[in-house]
Amino acid sequence: MTRPTELTFAIVDDLLAASARGRLGAPAQGQNFTPRTIGPLIELALAEGHGRALLNSPWIEAIAQHDLRSALSRRTVSWIDGVGLRGLLRVLPRPFSDEYDLARTSFLLAARKAAEQVGFPIPTSQSLVAALREMESNIREHSGAIETGLVAFQARPGSFEFVVADTGVGVLATLREAPEFADLADHGRALFTALQDGASRYGRDAHRGTGFNELFLGIARLNADLRFRTGDHALTIAGSDPSLTGAQLSQKPPYQGFLASIHCLLPVGSPVLH
Repeated sequence: MTRPTELTFAIVDDLLAASARGRLGAPAQGQNFTPRTIGPLIELALAEGHGRALLNSPWIEAIAQHDLRSALSRRTVSWIDGVGLRGLLRVLPRPFSDEYDLARTSFLLAARKAAEQVGFPIPTSQSLVAALREMESNIREHSGAIETGLVAFQARPGSFEFVVADTGVGVLATLREAPEFADLADHGRALFTALQDGASRYGRDAHRGTGFNELFLGIARLNADLRFRTGDHALTIAGSDPSLTGAQLSQKPPYQGFLASIHCLLPVGSPVLH
């Protein structure tokens, strides 16, 4: 039996570009894509224009991640799957209700336990979830549309993935609020700048914008694939001990807002729990 083709970011880019040009017809028999990882799935769901329609089209296999897709479409505030290895949380503005504060705390705890359950050491799991929490806070502080934000995670043996996304004003508009970044005119350059320690709409002198430093500390010594999206650019980093020095920028179909997808793998030889 032929193994289904996995939905990847490259395929998401191709589907969105073809759809925007009006050149995407119906797929041939069996020519659809299975969303095993959550990053491409969520990017497609939130993409401008045709993404939502594509997610529910014959191009995307209907069964895989059905429960997560259902939570996305219902705008469920908090969802954790039955075995605690996948979760979704909608971002709500402060002040929190007691109910939402409990849901948020439970989500972050479930994410940490999921990472530990599939083999990540406790300190690494804590660091990854600390980065997730900081990036969720960035949505509140910088997106301009807190109610569009979401965070999600998925754990598999030796693999932990999380996504933080919104459909707010985007990185370029946010950074340009600071006088020192007012001359930025390119979404790609804005992405690269935003990922540097201390860069934010308050300016570097404010000593804010440390969330991505938490991220890079959390993934040190791991193998990881990172993808950041805003406007018409993506910034990707891949490999062991990933950092900005290995970043690559490329133009992509438009994405309104900001999306970060982080997929971490345990180093080769690490014990993996099943």
